[in-house]
Amino acid sequence: MPVFLLVAAGLLFIASVVMMAYARYCFVTYSRKLSDCLDGMIAGRKDIEFEEEEDSLIGRVQVRMRQLYEIMQRRTEVSQRNQKNLEKTISDISHQLKTPIASIRTYQNILLRPNIDEKDRIEFLHNAEKQVDKLEFLIQAMIKMSRLETGIVNVSPMKESVYQLIEAVVCDAALKAEAKNIGISVDCNPTLTAYFDKRWTTEALFNILDNAVKYTGNGGNVKISASATDFFVRIQVRDDGRGIEAAHITEIFKRFYREPSAAESEGVGIGLYLAREIITKEKGFIEVRSKPGAGSLFSLNLPIEP
Repeated sequence: MPVFLLVAAGLLFIASVVMMAYARYCFVTYSRKLSDCLDGMIAGRKDIEFEEEEDSLIGRVQVRMRQLYEIMQRRTEVSQRNQKNLEKTISDISHQLKTPIASIRTYQNILLRPNIDEKDRIEFLHNAEKQVDKLEFLIQAMIKMSRLETGIVNVSPMKESVYQLIEAVVCDAALKAEAKNIGISVDCNPTLTAYFDKRWTTEALFNILDNAVKYTGNGGNVKISASATDFFVRIQVRDDGRGIEAAHITEIFKRFYREPSAAESEGVGIGLYLAREIITKEKGFIEVRSKPGAGSLFSLNLPIEP
């Protein structure tokens, strides 16, 4: 009996040693894998192997680690993208401000001349005033753009009257249209509604109507119509202006982009960019059809339901 107990005790001891060794091995393996994963996450590596299919403690932990890692990666990518956008915005602003500031300095130097003619002085003062107006417009447009891009201002769509939206925009554009003898006609059911942020959508639609008036010749016509589809209300702005080259249609919504043929017209290339940003944030979209010499058709699609 004592011999049996000794043998049993010996086997139990050996089993305990083996189990302890195995436990130590598992712990070391677990620690190594966990450490490797953490090192990879810290280094930002994209080739980290997560043993999610393994039904073990390390497998379950690595499932959570993978989820955490993906969240960290997405935030890093967003941060990097925002940094690039900020750098580009600063570069664009610097470039856009140079021209009016240089012009104002030139007019200032001329006006400081002691023997300048009164007629010339008045002309240069008017020119300087135009550049100041351009500078003010540019700064205001950039403020709106940056507020939208950085999320400082979020659009808040509500059920609104499409007719009242169009009416307000036409009223804002009336003076410029009258100066060029351009007729603006409206075809919209007064009961038509859609979901949009009234303030920001007024800005978007005005930018498109303003462009239509700007690039339509004296005595031309602009027509605004609105109709409901299955999921959207489509507001169309049609003009009989000079139109847009097919090669430039995909470019016109880029920030600060100006079509070569529009270089002599006023503007800085922000209006259409802002319009698209606003409508996109409202879960809508803008379509464009145009042909050189035959005018353009801009379609704003606003959601009927939230």
